[in-house]
Amino acid sequence: MSEPSDPSASLQAQSDLNRGSFLKTELALCFTFSTIAATNYDSGNPASADKSMGNAEKAYQTVDRFLSDPKHSNHMTVEEIQDMRTELERLRGRLDELLKRCKK
Repeated sequence: MSEPSDPSASLQAQSDLNRGSFLKTELALCFTFSTIAATNYDSGNPASADKSMGNAEKAYQTVDRFLSDPKHSNHMTVEEIQDMRTELERLRGRLDELLKRCKK
């Protein structure tokens, strides 16, 4: 018979998977909000665009905070962190570009 698995290790592994999924979902949500903002700016609805930009910024800050906090990032691989940092940088560029467009 095999030894029963350590419930604590199993919970930690599941927590790590959930954390990674959460951050990937937040990044996807950021991009979605930025797309909505761009559409609203283009269609002449700046109030709605600004609201979407605010939501995108909140999601961006959430991901950045998690990646910057060792309590969370220590449970991720270097590759996962780098991939998310790359996406975060791409998102920052998109948000900054949208901010320039809306101020014209």
